[in-house]
Amino acid sequence: MVLRVAHCIPVSLSNPGGVEKHILSLSSALRRLGVDVEVYCTPDGNGMVAGCRPLNEFRAVNFDILHTHSGFYCRKFLYGQLWRRPGQRWVHTLHNSALEYMIACRWWGNWRCYYSSLVEGHWARYADHIIAVSRQVKTWTRKCFYTQPEKITVIPNGRQPSEANSLPDRTTLRKRLGVSPENIVVLFIGRCEDRVKNADFVHNGIKALYARRPEVRLLAIPGTSFPAAPWLRTTGIVPHEDIVAYCRAADIFVNASLSEGLPLTLVEAMAAGLPVIAAPVGGIPDIVQHEKNGLLLRPDGNDLLDLLGYLMDNPAQRDRLGSQARRDVEYLTWDQLARHTLEIYRTILNGSAAFLRRKGNAV
Repeated sequence: MVLRVAHCIPVSLSNPGGVEKHILSLSSALRRLGVDVEVYCTPDGNGMVAGCRPLNEFRAVNFDILHTHSGFYCRKFLYGQLWRRPGQRWVHTLHNSALEYMIACRWWGNWRCYYSSLVEGHWARYADHIIAVSRQVKTWTRKCFYTQPEKITVIPNGRQPSEANSLPDRTTLRKRLGVSPENIVVLFIGRCEDRVKNADFVHNGIKALYARRPEVRLLAIPGTSFPAAPWLRTTGIVPHEDIVAYCRAADIFVNASLSEGLPLTLVEAMAAGLPVIAAPVGGIPDIVQHEKNGLLLRPDGNDLLDLLGYLMDNPAQRDRLGSQARRDVEYLTWDQLARHTLEIYRTILNGSAAFLRRKGNAV
């Protein structure tokens, strides 16, 4: 019998961020495993994403597993949860903690964080099982919502392996960006208007570094909120599948976020062999080990320029860290993570709570 699963999120997927990319990638991988997956989202001015259906067509009764994500609420989810048919199960993925986000950003007036925390708490209490994308998210879930540890499994974000010959090569893309061979390109990826990404901090850091290291360039994706500068290169919004090409055109990847679950862009940069400098927040220390496969910033981030200068001066270290990073995230493919997710689906359908207590962390 084919397992029927609904992935639901009441936002548009036409311009996806990390959560939306997770849903689309995981759903595709589950389909490759033979699972009948429907993705429901909200249409926008660009219409529906290929392979998705409008949320108003969602009928919970048609599925064996209802799978929701983060702190998004919709009455259809609540109705589906309250009036589930016998044997139907509910899984919820927490990609980050809205409360941790608010504290990290010191954004006390952000009512959406309070609202999302209420939704996260409700889903954490009443869903049959919780998937957390990092150990830190699991810890926050237990601490804030008093969720039993056996009800939470850690399955991190993944990556989709890409064929190098299907993408522009490094030299071609750097020429297109106006970057010369002697330039050292620092890559930053994130929605710059989102204060949690700390884009201003990275921008000001590169500005200060450029004064004494004029060969540095910042490649910001999308970069739409950055002031123009001679050392800045921006792309605007790019298709997610092109991120790998930009990683290969860069020399160093920087993530200075104030709060994270586990950023997809970090996994993808490591998979592309880039040496990374990252903030020790959320699930980042789960995969970045300082001086082994990357460099971790101090909590205040004030060593960013020192770490950038160190990597700029040591190409052998860049190669060593990047090569080790690639090896260390090799297992984090969506196909592998989908197999762990499918294992959870089957386990909760069979009611095997003892198995999940033994399993703890799937990856």
